[in-house]
Amino acid sequence: MSSNRPDKIADLLKKEVSIILSQEVRDPRLHNINITAVKVSDDISIAYVFYTIIGKSIKIKQSKIENDVLKKLSGMVRSKISKLIKMRRVPKIIFKFDESIEYSENIEKLLKNIN
Repeated sequence: MSSNRPDKIADLLKKEVSIILSQEVRDPRLHNINITAVKVSDDISIAYVFYTIIGKSIKIKQSKIENDVLKKLSGMVRSKISKLIKMRRVPKIIFKFDESIEYSENIEKLLKNIN
């Protein structure tokens, strides 16, 4: 029987990561990040945080956020979450660029070209 605990933790993490990004991060490169989704593994050891850039191009190559910046951010966010949420084990946070918006725009362009 599958549990809905990973889904509940994903919702909570999405809310908390968004709050941390908007209130506590001072790096100007990270001010326009929008958290679109969080997927948590079944054993709650890894949380994939999907993001987009607000007001910029939606292509990953033009986002201008390096992986080392996101790794440092994930460590800081995980530390803050461990202090905010009472959990036995806080999942490892991995930031991934959300390419679904770019994908949907490409499909929309293709559909317009058909007409």
